[in-house]
Amino acid sequence: MKKTNKKKLFKNKTQMVIYILLFIALLSLFVVVGEIDFKKEKDTEATKFSTIYNLVDKDNLFVFSDATDVLNILKGRSGVIFLAFPSNKWSNKYASILNEVGKEVGLDKIYYYDFKKDRDESNGTYETIVNELEMYIPVNDENEKNIQAPTVVIVKNGTIIAYFDDATLIKGPVTPDEYYNENQIASLKSSFKVALEEYLKGDK
Repeated sequence: MKKTNKKKLFKNKTQMVIYILLFIALLSLFVVVGEIDFKKEKDTEATKFSTIYNLVDKDNLFVFSDATDVLNILKGRSGVIFLAFPSNKWSNKYASILNEVGKEVGLDKIYYYDFKKDRDESNGTYETIVNELEMYIPVNDENEKNIQAPTVVIVKNGTIIAYFDDATLIKGPVTPDEYYNENQIASLKSSFKVALEEYLKGDK
């Protein structure tokens, strides 16, 4: 019976080691390139956000999200959601305070949802979000429930653990700079910090 010569994958051990090292190097390169691309994307979003909200520095935590992203978080995921839009005079100051505290406690990102167009058009997903937040949203002058800017919702595993909309309740001609004096800023920062630390508990 003839012996079948099996073709060896590697000629010798040296060649095998070289190929393995090359494979590891290529794998590492893919990982590094992926991380660089992710960082670039994140940096681009952060820069774009700071252009829209100029009180927020370029090294910020905000990532652009849509109604579906927000609904998915409310339906079972976790996330810190910033509901706002640029033409609202309170959103800029609120975003800067939230970002500052978020960075201080080690938060990785804040989901930003500009909901104005969806609210104006009564978008179906937006309306579902309103239903999810119904118990937190006050009735407006038209006897309707609608999200107001700025609002922050902190969700852990689909459970709302904190809801902030204090700025939406301020009436009168007062400006954000007038309202947010040293004491008001300290109070809001403290409230954000307590809620965010609770959110991060168990994740570090």
